[in-house]
Amino acid sequence: MTCIPSVLLILSLTPNNTTTQQNPVFSPSYPSIHPSTPYYPSNIEYQTIQQPNPHGNGTTATLTARPSKTSFLSSTALLAGTALGSGLLTLPAATSPVPDALTGDYGPGFLTSLPAALVAWTYMTVSALLTSELLINRCGETGRVRNVGLLELYKTYLGDLGGTIAGAGFLMVSYIMMGVYLAEGGDRLRDLVLLGTDVGADASAFSTFLSRAAFAVTMGTFLSTASKYNVVQKTMIQFFVPATLLAYAAGVSAALPTADLGALWSLSNQHPEVVLNAFPLLFMSWTYHGVVPRVVYDLECHKKDITTAIVGGSTSALILYLIWNAVVLGNVLGDGASAASFASVGGNPLTAMIGDASFSLSSSSSSSSPSLAHSVTLVTEMAAATSLIGVVLGFVNEFYDAVGTIPSRSYGPVEDNKWKVALLTLLPPALVSVALGYSADAIAVDNVEIIEYAGAFGASTLFLVLPAFMAWQCRYGDDARPLTVRPMVPFGKIVLGSLYKAAGTLIVEQGLEKLGFFELVQRYLLHAGR
Repeated sequence: MTCIPSVLLILSLTPNNTTTQQNPVFSPSYPSIHPSTPYYPSNIEYQTIQQPNPHGNGTTATLTARPSKTSFLSSTALLAGTALGSGLLTLPAATSPVPDALTGDYGPGFLTSLPAALVAWTYMTVSALLTSELLINRCGETGRVRNVGLLELYKTYLGDLGGTIAGAGFLMVSYIMMGVYLAEGGDRLRDLVLLGTDVGADASAFSTFLSRAAFAVTMGTFLSTASKYNVVQKTMIQFFVPATLLAYAAGVSAALPTADLGALWSLSNQHPEVVLNAFPLLFMSWTYHGVVPRVVYDLECHKKDITTAIVGGSTSALILYLIWNAVVLGNVLGDGASAASFASVGGNPLTAMIGDASFSLSSSSSSSSPSLAHSVTLVTEMAAATSLIGVVLGFVNEFYDAVGTIPSRSYGPVEDNKWKVALLTLLPPALVSVALGYSADAIAVDNVEIIEYAGAFGASTLFLVLPAFMAWQCRYGDDARPLTVRPMVPFGKIVLGSLYKAAGTLIVEQGLEKLGFFELVQRYLLHAGR
């Protein structure tokens, strides 16, 4: 398949003469779908070399273009890093069997949640592969890669109105996740400062407002600066993801010795009757779809590499989630003080393990040891920062493409103002996060519940229903479309239909539960039986 023909430009500039030579670039390392067809890469990088003119009357500027080398391992890290924040922050709360003291709600338990996690991993991986298939076909249909993203797919397969609604939904979910990551990152920064100082009970010395403002300013400065020099993705992959994994390894090492695995496996802590309630947060644990267009672009629409990156990123996240969930729940279930603290802090096991940071050094009431509290806090801080970068990266690319400011030409260096878009992208959720931090004593916001609603109604529609629907239209619709790539997910209509049913069941069930329908029916039946 030929995505976009690219050229090797050698531009020689002299004071009185300008010559241009164009030669096609052929890269055998990127095989096309049809082996007999030469492949012309579209993801290219440019370099300008200044050399003295041989005649001694000036300089010669040579502009060269080469295929940009992006391995599937880098794309795997991008996908996994974007997903990690939601999963590490919310899965323990979604699956813990300890009842919440405020609402009485409880999760399915570790063992019961295992098959549910595998189902969510399967569906979201299939969804990402279907999205990649649609993107590749759209690239082949339009002859371009740079401007093809999720918003382009929505408009193509859903029409103007449907595409606008779906695009608005995607941008809204992205904004919600940015706000959650900014809030969590600021709160964890506060915990780290309080755990590492003698502030003690005087938490006003570093309030939630100040910590969120500091985190937002830091991330905003980094994202705008990195975007200006086009190194956001590189920095995320080469620094933030490895740093998060190192913090994760330290956190697991600190938590594993104190985890009560017996309580984790105990049948008394398993509640299969509520497993369906965990699916919104489980699905949100693999919402890396915003960066899938970037992966398709980086890997030059290469089906095998894209499949390997998506499956590898999803599977890596699954393994990390299961280990993290086990050590967190093992500590909460095995420690009576932690369980009591967990029940009193809105059902968040991570908060229970960290303890109340403002009292952790001056009071014996903290249920976590200082080393364990530091480790868990650092993991969640790094996960929130890394996933925030991934979400912003996907959002900026989509927004920038939507407003049409990226040139449609297929070659030549691109001068853009993405750093301004990145800064403006982060500004609204940052202001909301900081404002809520300022009013933290008066307004209590549960970030886990926000992500749960986003998963029940946003992710289920955007990343389960729509990819299956659009793939059905592309493969079996009345309007014949050119298929550039063979189906990336086997079993045809069976898989697409199962995605419809899974998402539809979740949306209806969660909608009825949030509206209190099941509780109303239960009360009616109890009243009628008297």
